Amino acid sequence: MNVYPWSTIASGATTDRVAAIQYLLRHRGHPVAVDGVFGPATEAAVRAVQAAAGLEDDGVVGPLTWPVLVVQVGPGDSGEAVRAVQRLGLPMFPGDDPLVVDGVFGPATEEKIRAVQYNWGLTQDGIVGLQTWSFLMRVRDAWPLVSVGATQETNWRVLTVQHLLRAHGATIVADGSYGPLSGEAMRQFQLARRALYISTTCGQLDWPELIATVGPGDTGEAVKAAQCLLDVTVDGHFGPVTEAAVRAFQDVFLPPPTGSSGRRPGGHWWCRSSTDDPAPARTGQLQPEVAPQPSQT
Repeated sequence: MNVYPWSTIASGATTDRVAAIQYLLRHRGHPVAVDGVFGPATEAAVRAVQAAAGLEDDGVVGPLTWPVLVVQVGPGDSGEAVRAVQRLGLPMFPGDDPLVVDGVFGPATEEKIRAVQYNWGLTQDGIVGLQTWSFLMRVRDAWPLVSVGATQETNWRVLTVQHLLRAHGATIVADGSYGPLSGEAMRQFQLARRALYISTTCGQLDWPELIATVGPGDTGEAVKAAQCLLDVTVDGHFGPVTEAAVRAFQDVFLPPPTGSSGRRPGGHWWCRSSTDDPAPARTGQLQPEVAPQPSQT
């Protein structure tokens, strides 16, 4: 779905997300061991949860199963579902200590959840509801959200989305406030491209259609969109200063640097979303690549 980038996890997987699944299964009354290994016992418990919810009991935790497995938790809560959140660690920067798995949703857990929500354009309420869970358990190449009510201060991609919409012909003002007019421009953008998952939110299906390749010498709204992410003068001209800023960013997040911005799977460049994708070729431009395939539920 456009705003719920659930991943799919199946038998044989060995990750912290599997351990989180096991804690969630324990919350639902299935006494599986929390070992981070998606083995037969975990699969059987998943099948039981699926059957109880009227889903196909295939033992795979995917976009249809996650919503019946996760549970909302927030400050003051305790128990296995809180441990599921904490087991993910949720470091806010390289070298940051992971959460202690104590089953108590205290200030440290709330702080990290709010950081996740800020980074992905979610409502920053410190509560792990369905949408926040979907980003905790996101596909590798997830894109962040920009929703009505967001401002440049609460979601640093607002101006970028507004300039990209203008690049596609929208007549909105790029003012850093994603209000009803920006939301309607997004809705019209979506209606022109698909029949399902229509809303005012910019999400998984929208970023790959919005972004464009820009590089040295280019001008226009798409260049302004890139400049808004770089904290350089937003003048719509991709000159030496913009190129140097792009290269500096790529040197940190996408080595080797290319000096251009384009469709990086997972919003590597445009969305500043951290993934492990390989770096782009040295072309001096931000070039299109295969766009990420969003969850289809």
